[in-house]
Amino acid sequence: MSLSRISRRLGSLDERPRAMHAVLNPDQVALVEWITAGLRISEVRDMRGDAGYLLNNMIAKFSLAASEYLLSKAALTRLKQDGVNLKLRHRRSRFYGKKSSFLYEHTIPASLVRHQLLSVQPVRAEVESVLSSAGAVAVVLREEDDLLRLHGLRSSMPEGWAWGDDALARYHVAGLEIAEQRLVVEGAICR
Repeated sequence: MSLSRISRRLGSLDERPRAMHAVLNPDQVALVEWITAGLRISEVRDMRGDAGYLLNNMIAKFSLAASEYLLSKAALTRLKQDGVNLKLRHRRSRFYGKKSSFLYEHTIPASLVRHQLLSVQPVRAEVESVLSSAGAVAVVLREEDDLLRLHGLRSSMPEGWAWGDDALARYHVAGLEIAEQRLVVEGAICR
């Protein structure tokens, strides 16, 4: 069953603000609804069982469902060296996996997004607002991911960072540069 069909079972889309919906694709809309429904369950808000793990995965899937990913300048250079035509739409799975030299990296770690979601009311508009401001997915080289780890920023933001600050702040600290070019993606969400 598609995420869109599941989302219709969770409730009407009419509550969703029209302006925000315009920037989300159908999979992201469905994931907003899933996350909103989950946050209405007290055991989820209390992080019982695997709630933290499951919520982090849904948050990550929301970002991964985007139609475009950021590219680090180093990843862009590698893609060009590999002869990848960036004018085309690519399957998400093409650059994913343990054997790939690329990683899909969330500009704001899912655990921080989860913390922010737990601080708002579990209503669609607030959940969508948090998720829409949760940064993007960036395609980076594995070596660049190592730089984030070396700077202690693999799953955190720099000291003093607050929600609403620059989503790329940890990249700046670790020396990762983001290119203007984007990678346009389609297909199954890889996680």
